[in-house]
Amino acid sequence: MAKFIIIGPLTKDKIVKNDTIYPSIGGAVYYQTAVFSKLGVDNTAIITLAEKDNDLINDLPNDTDIIPICTKETMEFENIYPDNNPNHRIQRAFTPNNPINPDTISKINFKDFDAVLLAPLSPSDIPLNTLKYLSQFKTPIYLGAQGYMRHIKNGKVVLKPWDDYKKFLKFIKLLFLDELEARVILGMFTGNCGEVAQKLTSFGPEEVIITRGDHGALIYSRKTKLIESYDIPAFPPKKITDPTGLGDTFMAAYAAKKLESDNPEVCGIFASFVSSLKMEHKGAFQGEKILIEERMREYFQKIYF
Repeated sequence: MAKFIIIGPLTKDKIVKNDTIYPSIGGAVYYQTAVFSKLGVDNTAIITLAEKDNDLINDLPNDTDIIPICTKETMEFENIYPDNNPNHRIQRAFTPNNPINPDTISKINFKDFDAVLLAPLSPSDIPLNTLKYLSQFKTPIYLGAQGYMRHIKNGKVVLKPWDDYKKFLKFIKLLFLDELEARVILGMFTGNCGEVAQKLTSFGPEEVIITRGDHGALIYSRKTKLIESYDIPAFPPKKITDPTGLGDTFMAAYAAKKLESDNPEVCGIFASFVSSLKMEHKGAFQGEKILIEERMREYFQKIYF
């Protein structure tokens, strides 16, 4: 059976939308374990959180193998959606310094996994020495790079360029970012996402996946000598309930489909449908594989028949 291992913090979140406020568990690990569980993919999660917040683990899937790393404080996020535009989000955060260092994961044989998914939410979560350590196992490493560009200014999350990205990216096989993060990482605030993605592949990643909200996603692949690009559409949800965690959901769904198909377009379309279904409910993805397939058939029948 295929196996993935995810590394990153679990967070205490607050979602503010349409004058309603509700608490939620958060972190890329939360959204990604849900996807893997629903798709029947064996998964393990290495998480950081304070011992006093251990009850958060109860919200993770029962079939996920949890390896907690206890810290003094748990990371916290407040996600504010001031209007009905799911692409418009204001974030506030408390990001304690909780690095996951090689000595804390030294008992794990990463050769046992099909891929390692790195899910940092702040620049200090997964240091370079940890990435170098993981690379020794020759297991493919997939990175959601958002955390390396997130900084706190007056309590709000702001994006800043990632100065050492070249040192990290040479160890990465699949790189995931959103459109704004892709522009910030290189400081390329003009031009199109394709130019950014193509340049990023030159630093190591075999594929660069840039999610663009309701504009879908762009995928650049250099598996062959020729770089190929794929423009993945966004498939509208039947209702917009909770857009938090869409990028994390897309990443997990893409990784899961990668086990069945090496075609980036096939993986991207599948991940886009999973993200659409996730948006229809609060919290993490709640669908099943059969529901995804039904929604895909329903959509393409309308298009082609």
